Amino acid sequence: MTAGLAGLAAVVTGSSRGLGRAFASALAAAGASVVVNGTDPAAAKSAAAAITASAITAGGGNAIACAGSVADPQFCARLVQTCVDAFGGIGLLVNNAGLTRDRSMTRMTAEEFDQVIDVHLRGTWACGAAATRAMRTSGGRILNITSGAGLFGMFGQANYAAAKAGIIGLTRVMDLELRRFGIAVNALAPVARTDMTAVFDDGPVAHQLSFPPPESVAPIVVYLAGDAGRHLHGQVLSFDGTQLSVWSHPEAASTWSRPEGWAAESFKDVLVPEVMEHPHPDRWGSGILGG
Repeated sequence: MTAGLAGLAAVVTGSSRGLGRAFASALAAAGASVVVNGTDPAAAKSAAAAITASAITAGGGNAIACAGSVADPQFCARLVQTCVDAFGGIGLLVNNAGLTRDRSMTRMTAEEFDQVIDVHLRGTWACGAAATRAMRTSGGRILNITSGAGLFGMFGQANYAAAKAGIIGLTRVMDLELRRFGIAVNALAPVARTDMTAVFDDGPVAHQLSFPPPESVAPIVVYLAGDAGRHLHGQVLSFDGTQLSVWSHPEAASTWSRPEGWAAESFKDVLVPEVMEHPHPDRWGSGILGG
């Protein structure tokens, strides 16, 4: 894989396995120096070593490990500093780390809700803020990983969907605030076979489509990291290895104005079934069976 990423220093959170590892591997193969992150020190170190060996074979970059949880803002600062100390700066942050604690909303515990929010949403904010401080004078890219659950919801994932929807809102704020520093921020909803999709392998919920391997999704991350993707900012993309989509920003579907003001009974005249909005899942969201 040749994408001209030599000299790029990158951090990919949650990259000791799954999609994150595929992202880190593809970036390193394209020439980048990558900090691999995971909560298990041995797994992160092993992944970094394997990525480096593969990247060297491909004539690319290398990887080092930094273990810890992005739910801890102090660790996020240390993670970014590890990249700066080892590689002289940071040009790309991929906020990928995540976990699931699936349960119906009324059965979900506060701890299960907070665990998912802390890693996905607070971790994205904390790592993003730390990276921004390091990128402020040099510019860079931040890619926040969201999900179809955040775009159109998912049964049994109130915590995960809330976190991923929050990441979309956070991405838009980051784009507004950071563009002046030359920092481009986008969100990506990838679809691939990972530990998180194992829920479809058995139990009451199945999927009519086969999930693609993580490696098939990684090229979009390499593209967004390179010069060719420099113009993209504030976008929400989805990609499953074969189908790429750009998702719309929210806009008013119907609007009514009454300069004289509104009485309670006035709303029944306009809020009729014909103007109601409904979910618009992609093929992955509509392919869920059962639940």
